[in-house]
Amino acid sequence: PPVLSGGSVGRDWSAAMMAGWEVSEAAAARAMEDFVGGGGLAGYEARRSRADEPGAVSRLSAFLRFGQLSPRALHFAVRDAGLPREQVKTFGRRLHWRDLASFHLSVFPEMPWRPIRAHYASHEWSGDASALRAWQRGNTGFPMVDAGMRCLYATGWMHQSVRMVVASFLIEYLGISWVDGARWFHDTLVDADLAINSMMWQNAGRSGIDQWNFVLSPETGSQDPSGGDVRQGAVVGM
Repeated sequence: PPVLSGGSVGRDWSAAMMAGWEVSEAAAARAMEDFVGGGGLAGYEARRSRADEPGAVSRLSAFLRFGQLSPRALHFAVRDAGLPREQVKTFGRRLHWRDLASFHLSVFPEMPWRPIRAHYASHEWSGDASALRAWQRGNTGFPMVDAGMRCLYATGWMHQSVRMVVASFLIEYLGISWVDGARWFHDTLVDADLAINSMMWQNAGRSGIDQWNFVLSPETGSQDPSGGDVRQGAVVGM
C-alpha cells in the first residue's frame, strides 16, 4: 500500500483492479483463445451491447494496449476462426479503429484537449465541479451511470456500451466538457490509450471527425435489461 507524506498507510487503489487482471503474454494468449474459440466471437455481433452478460465482449483491450497481445495476432485469429463475415464484421472493424485513432492523433496532436472541428472551441460548458465529482464517483443517482463509474474506479475497466452511456450523460445531461471526461478515463482505465480515448471523447462531444448524432439515455436499460450490471456496480465501493 502507498505511504502518505505523514507516514500513514494509504488505500491501495490498485489491489482491486489488479485482482481482475493477470498481466502477461500467456494470460493474453489464453484470453484470446477463450474468446475466439469459446463462443465469444461467434456471439459478439448479437451480444456486444449487453453489459449484463459475461463474455459478451472480449476484454482484450488492456492486453492490446500494453503489448501482451499483438493486434495482428488477434486479426489473424479472427480470420482463421472461419466464421461468416456477418458474425465478425463489427469486431474486425473495431480492431481497425485502433489504427484510425493513432492516425487521427498523428494528424491532430492536440486532439486530447482541442476540438478537431475548430468552431466547437467556442461552445460553453458547465463548470459545475460538484456535478463532475458526482459523475466521477458514481453518485449521480442514475443507476446505469453510477454502476459503470464505480466499476471503472474499482477495476479500471468498463463495458464499451456503458462507456458510451456515461460519456453521453456527462456531455448531454450535465453539460460538462468532453475534455474532463477524457482526462478521467485516461487516469482510471486499465486500457487507457491516448489516441483511442481522445477519439471517442471527441466524437461524443460532437467535435470529432465521426461525431455522434445520437444521445444515449441513462434510463432505458437496453444495455442491462436483466439489471445484473447495475446490481454488480451497486456493491462496488468508492
